[in-house]
Amino acid sequence: MSGIPMYKATPYYKLDDLNNIELPKCMYKMKNVHKEREDGPQSVQRGSSGGSQALDALEQRQENILRELDALQAEVAVMMQHLPASVKQQGSATASGATCGQAQLEGPVRDIVVNANPSSPPLSLFILYELLKQQFRCFGSVHVHSSVENVPEGLCKCLGNGIRSDLRNRTDFQLAITLIWKDVKPSPQMMMSAAYQTPIHGESNVARYLGRILQPSYDAQDPVTATEIDTWVDMAGTQVLLGNNKERAASLRSLNSRLGKHDWLVGSGLTLADMVMWSALHQTGQAAGVPANVKRWMQACNGQPAFQSALKLTQS
Repeated sequence: MSGIPMYKATPYYKLDDLNNIELPKCMYKMKNVHKEREDGPQSVQRGSSGGSQALDALEQRQENILRELDALQAEVAVMMQHLPASVKQQGSATASGATCGQAQLEGPVRDIVVNANPSSPPLSLFILYELLKQQFRCFGSVHVHSSVENVPEGLCKCLGNGIRSDLRNRTDFQLAITLIWKDVKPSPQMMMSAAYQTPIHGESNVARYLGRILQPSYDAQDPVTATEIDTWVDMAGTQVLLGNNKERAASLRSLNSRLGKHDWLVGSGLTLADMVMWSALHQTGQAAGVPANVKRWMQACNGQPAFQSALKLTQS
C-alpha cells in the first residue's frame, strides 16, 4: 500500500555528517564510538602503554608484599630465639617408655605456679606431675596462703616427693612446679610468666598446658583424636566441675554410653581426657555412685600408678 505517510519525523543526525552533531553538556563525556580516531594506530599504542604501566604497578606491589613477608619472617625468627624454653623430643620414644633425658626442656628451668583451692584439689595436676617426673628432672614445692586454713597434711606434701637428693641446685632441674593452696574460685589458676603475670584459668586448661609438655604431646596425634580429647576435657571442666545437677547428670549419661563401647574415653589407651574426667568426678563427689560402665573405667584408672598417688591425697 502506497501513499503519503501520516507522520513524518526529522532524523536526529546524518550518518555522513557526524562532526556537526551537537553534543549535550552533560557531567561525563565519552568518546564517539562511531567516529574513527584521527590518530589511528597511535591510540592503540597508547592503550598498550597504559596496560604495561598497570602491570608494572602490580608487579611492584607484589615485590613490596614479598619484601614485607621476608621482613616479618626474619622478625619472627628473632622472637623465637628469645621465647621461653621449648620442648623437643629426642627420638621416637613414647610416653610410656620415656625416661629422664629422652625428652628435653631447653634453656633455664621452666617455672610454673598453680593456685588452687584445697577444698577442691586438682587431681589431674598430681597425675600429670607423676608422669612428668618420668621424663624430666622435676622440682615440686607446696605453699599455703593465709586465705585458707586447716589444709590436710597430705595436700601440703603432695609435690614434695619430686625433690631429688642427687640434684641440690635449682638450676639442675628442668621443670619447677609450685603449688599454692589459696582461696581461689571457681577453679585453679596457673602462671607461667613472672613478667606478664597472665593467668590460665581452669583445671582443664592447666592440664592441657602440662599435657603438651609430655612427650608425645596429647595433641600430637591426628586432629580427630586431639579434638575428641579436647571435647571430653571441656565437658569435665565445664559441665562436671562447674555445671549444675542437670548438666552433671547429662554428662554422666554420655560418659556411661561411651564407656559401654570402649575401655577408655578416646582411643585404645589412657589419655588426658581420662585424667581430667576422673579428677572431676572425684571432686564433685560422683565417684561413688557412678553407673556400671563408668565404675569399670574408674577401676581401670585406679590401677594406674599415677592415679594411685593422686587417690591417696583424697583419702588423707
